[in-house]
Amino acid sequence: QHRSPSDLSSSHSPTPQDSSPIIDLTDAPDLTEFYSRTSELTTLKQWILQDHTRLITIYGLSGIGKSLLTRQLIEQIKTEFDYMMWRSLSDRPTLSSLKNQLQQFFAQSQQPSLPTIIDYLRHSRCLVILDDLHNLFKSGELAGEYLTDYKEYRTFFRQIAKNHHQSCVILISWEKPRAIATLEAEKHSTRTLHLKGLSADAEKILRSHQLTDSDKWPELINLYQGHPTWLNIIASTIVELFDGSVSLFLSYSEDIFLGDLEPILESQLERLSDLEQRVISGFRDREAIALSQKPTNPELSQSELWSAIQSLVRRGLLEKISEGERGMFQLHPIWQQYLKFKLS
Repeated sequence: QHRSPSDLSSSHSPTPQDSSPIIDLTDAPDLTEFYSRTSELTTLKQWILQDHTRLITIYGLSGIGKSLLTRQLIEQIKTEFDYMMWRSLSDRPTLSSLKNQLQQFFAQSQQPSLPTIIDYLRHSRCLVILDDLHNLFKSGELAGEYLTDYKEYRTFFRQIAKNHHQSCVILISWEKPRAIATLEAEKHSTRTLHLKGLSADAEKILRSHQLTDSDKWPELINLYQGHPTWLNIIASTIVELFDGSVSLFLSYSEDIFLGDLEPILESQLERLSDLEQRVISGFRDREAIALSQKPTNPELSQSELWSAIQSLVRRGLLEKISEGERGMFQLHPIWQQYLKFKLS
């Protein structure tokens, strides 16, 4: 039964009991690991099921667990939808190619077929996950700027956010798209979740590697930002070199040990623009920088400094901290260590 846009604000009924949702999770990760990101899951469910947010972006560092979190989420909410589809954008499909895939998927049980994707999003309750969005962004430019041949995606996501419908599209990315920040500022039905490291569940990783000296685990977790991928790699190193002793590992290392993390960190930093590279190198030996400070590089204007800091925040590389009345921005010691190593 077709519902007009005016009906949609009050019509968010789950899939009827006698029919199962049509699901395509071909591109989704397996649910092999489970980290209890309770607060993030609660937030996302609130946005989708109660606030009826139409466009959600989940961004954060590579390997932080964005796809796994989304996979956990859909397990918990799949009965609320008629259609559910997960697509990776790692092979950079054109927008017309993606639309064709979506249209074919929705048309399986919808005859006659509808003219546009938005019509399907209005007609049924659909959940679409588009993973690896950062593959459509330029490298060497400020964060979240589309490649020339993919700028149509910006218009497509704008239509999804602005048009009335009863569905939700989730974007997963290493960096926050500039166009999404604009939609949020315009108060359209758009939300963004910046995913950070694990807290309590980070200890599960160290336990699975059978590390010793559990009193030192919080220090190790803090040092590596609670980042699950980084912790798994470092834990393997501690087993390999120090027989699993966290105390021994921490006592030997004057600098933060990077080891096998280096290529992972490099893959993030090689995407930076020249401007960001100049600004981030100024954070190598500094605790934090305030926006009111003059750029240390005399060739940089205040405006360039602000643009670079904003872009680095959207990549999850800089973090904003409050210090008294002033907003300060800091680079985590892991990145400082990598830059010292790289620029030495």
